[in-house]
Amino acid sequence: MVGRRDFLASASAVALAGCVAGTRAPMRAASGRPRFHVFSKMFQPPVTASPEALCDLLAAAGCDGVQWTVRKGGHATPENAARELPRLVEIARSRGLGCESICTAIVDGDDSAAETVCRAAAGCGITQLRTGYLFYDDKRESFHGSMDRFKRTFASLARLGERTGMKLAYQNHSTWGPPIFGGVVWDVHECIRDLDPRWIGLEYDPMHACFETGGSWKHSFALMAPWISAVDLKDFRYRMDPKRPGQAAKEMVAAGKGVVPWADVRRLVETHGVDPLYIVHFEYDFDKSNLPRTVRAERDAFARVLGGG
Repeated sequence: MVGRRDFLASASAVALAGCVAGTRAPMRAASGRPRFHVFSKMFQPPVTASPEALCDLLAAAGCDGVQWTVRKGGHATPENAARELPRLVEIARSRGLGCESICTAIVDGDDSAAETVCRAAAGCGITQLRTGYLFYDDKRESFHGSMDRFKRTFASLARLGERTGMKLAYQNHSTWGPPIFGGVVWDVHECIRDLDPRWIGLEYDPMHACFETGGSWKHSFALMAPWISAVDLKDFRYRMDPKRPGQAAKEMVAAGKGVVPWADVRRLVETHGVDPLYIVHFEYDFDKSNLPRTVRAERDAFARVLGGG
């Protein structure tokens, strides 16, 4: 068993190695202002009629960019990524929007189709992508068996990133339905602690971390800081679960209306030298009657607390 002292020494060594190798996320623009991109999933038709309409909306609302979905049912599909993704990127950039990241379902770094998507993204100047989710399987393997499988998966994803010049980032997600991996962010660290942060990392979700582990989420941010390339922006509050009397559930709400301590998120980002791409998610039941007002309000609320107001 690894002792606390050995663990801390190992974690510090990995973090130092990442800094020495220049493995931090890409630097911000010269202004130093955070970049607020919008996850495109919630704005697929009929919410907005087309990618052009979505990009017009985001540009008018003062957003900096868009994270396109490149997966089944997304704005682009994996099998057509080489043709569809460049068009989406061009639509965004023609309106002054950046495209630094895409969201995918990739979970196998040795899959040729995954490499095709990565190379299409790299060819468009995109530098990182979000992977798909991984799941425990306690019917067929032990916990340690699952962890060994996850370690092999992350190693293959890191190799894919190195081959294609992309950083592949996993998103932590609170437990739902199937037993999803990564609700407890320490599990992610266990699987990637020896891998190069240039090619593998975490799209850190404070909302899911806060809901899953309460106040200890702050420690998970500190632990994962060298690997964090993006931070997802969404908020929630607690409510009683009608299906499970006496138990709390989360209700997604607009920025600043929930319990996620965003001032602490900003402090941790600054303390640990993380330069993330901020990705706004719109996962609550937002007002669609006036989308420009809705998107502007959400973007501005996060910008005020995270330093881009």
